Amino acid sequence: MPRQDLTQFARLAYQVACRQIPPYGSKFAPKKFTQPSLLACLCLKEYLKLDYRGLEALLVSAGELRAAVDLRAVPDHSMFHWFARHKVKPTMLDRMLKTTLRLFPQRRNGRHIVAADATGLARRLTSRYYLTRLRRWQASFLMLSTVVWTKWLAICAHAARVGPGSQCRLLRPLVAQAQAVLPIHRLLADPDYDSEANHRWLREDCQIESIIPATRGRPGRIRGRYRRRMQRYFPRRKYGLRWLVETVNSVLKRKFGEALTARTYWQQVKQAFLRDITYNLYRAVQVGLVFLRLLRHRVLMALAT
Repeated sequence: MPRQDLTQFARLAYQVACRQIPPYGSKFAPKKFTQPSLLACLCLKEYLKLDYRGLEALLVSAGELRAAVDLRAVPDHSMFHWFARHKVKPTMLDRMLKTTLRLFPQRRNGRHIVAADATGLARRLTSRYYLTRLRRWQASFLMLSTVVWTKWLAICAHAARVGPGSQCRLLRPLVAQAQAVLPIHRLLADPDYDSEANHRWLREDCQIESIIPATRGRPGRIRGRYRRRMQRYFPRRKYGLRWLVETVNSVLKRKFGEALTARTYWQQVKQAFLRDITYNLYRAVQVGLVFLRLLRHRVLMALAT
């Protein structure tokens, strides 16, 4: 990302953080740094794939970034670690993710299409070559389930658990989290979320058209009205948009890494959620730049004629 775009990313992260958390956690706080500034710095850390010491070094040498996140002095690396461990909560990150969705334009009375899938993140920074030589494989990883808004490729809901395992039970809380911000018309999900109960809940209770391939269970006759309908009359053209969630998972791993640097479980969950927020902010900056370039092109074409 160019320097100007990175400054815009930091400024946008600070503005979103200001809407969700107060400036200070207590009236007895020393008031040297604000909580939104520290949270925006953590987004910068995830975007640039830095550690806490590298983040401190970056802020020392970049005065524009300090001004963008409203920092008068550079915090110590231990301050960033303490804030991420004690002040950042998963519920806070959920609210911040909902706020990032407001950065994308949407129709007031429109209903949108979303896609659900899960991806695995390594829980330790061990090279694959080293594990291959030792003939050892990681027994567990962190499964990050996401619901993606297919129009803007933005993440609108997320959940995490230790894998491997089925993600079928996470579909209801994911849809409820996404529906609180975005009116959903159609849900495209991976076969791992396939169950008659999920189809019935989505179609009858939530009025959402669910398209999930009926591939789970033993081969043969499939039980359930909606699962049999999926097997006989599967809408392949409508289901083609589901691959956009695979694109988002690929971008997450390529830009931010496929391994988590945190050690404990809850720190890893918060880091995975923070990466989703960072991706939405990055996506909002890119969408804004596209609109700006299109507007500039139209103005130049109008002046030329």
